[in-house]
Amino acid sequence: MSTRWCHEDFFDTNVIISAFITHGHASEVFEHCLSTHKCYTSDFVFAELKKKLMEKFEYSDVETRNVLDFTGENLIIIKEYRKITSSVCRDPDDNNILAAAASIKADCIITGDKDLKVLKNYKGINIVSPKDFWPLEKIFLGGRINN
Repeated sequence: MSTRWCHEDFFDTNVIISAFITHGHASEVFEHCLSTHKCYTSDFVFAELKKKLMEKFEYSDVETRNVLDFTGENLIIIKEYRKITSSVCRDPDDNNILAAAASIKADCIITGDKDLKVLKNYKGINIVSPKDFWPLEKIFLGGRINN
């Protein structure tokens, strides 16, 4: 494991959605990382975020735009990355997440996606759920965190 933990975080779609919809681990991790870490997502996630908010969660155009505006203003959107040609993940769409995170050498991918979490690590990038993020962040900060 790297000597530094999660200074550069990549957020997957489901965690961003959960951060806006629920007030649990995802929203706590999202807020913490936005204030203390460098946060990324990708154009693939951004497009998926828009689609899921409108179709699955029935957000209005205005509500969706608010989430997208906030995300675009607070996370760095990775647009250029080398696609993965081999099958790394069970869900081929998740290869986009891995490729984008690898392109910026992220410290971790924060996701609730089971197909990604089962990997645990990709090219030195830790893959964790919001719940599993806290114990490792606490270790990094030397126990100085209240969650």
